[in-house]
Amino acid sequence: MKISNTAFISNAFLLAIFLAPSCNNKNETGTGAIQIGLVCSDHNKSLDFYKNVIGMKETGGFDVDGQFGTDSGLSEGKPFKVKLLKLEDGPSATTLKLACCSDTTAAKLTYVTDAPGVRYLTFEVKSTKAIKERLQQNGIRILGKGPVSMGDNQELFLVQDPDGVFVEIIGGKD
Repeated sequence: MKISNTAFISNAFLLAIFLAPSCNNKNETGTGAIQIGLVCSDHNKSLDFYKNVIGMKETGGFDVDGQFGTDSGLSEGKPFKVKLLKLEDGPSATTLKLACCSDTTAAKLTYVTDAPGVRYLTFEVKSTKAIKERLQQNGIRILGKGPVSMGDNQELFLVQDPDGVFVEIIGGKD
């Protein structure tokens, strides 16, 4: 069975998600922060979505050259760029690593249950109001019948990023 380059790169980045929490000793793992690698097909569209719609801040980035990609097992010699984003810039804050390779394409799914694997990101925010306004301004529709009330003035809704990754927003209605 042949694994596509996109699936290989995506799975290699996602492996970091599962390995990071496996050590509970901060002396072994540093800050204990989780970094999530998300392969995207268009850096500009994805950066616009995560920064200007979701509200993340760009905190850095780096290039991966083809040789390092091969040596590390991240790619088959393809170079790519990575941009680092956080909701809050702190040493233990979760980092979203947007990786973009020039020929990466995405298969859009209709529901999070359509295929195995990591299919959605959850962002817990104090208030969903500003995100809902930015979604409307950018013509991005909320999926299902959302927002769905969760009680205690909390709500949940789902949208999809430019590559079809599901993004769940949970927070206060106000």
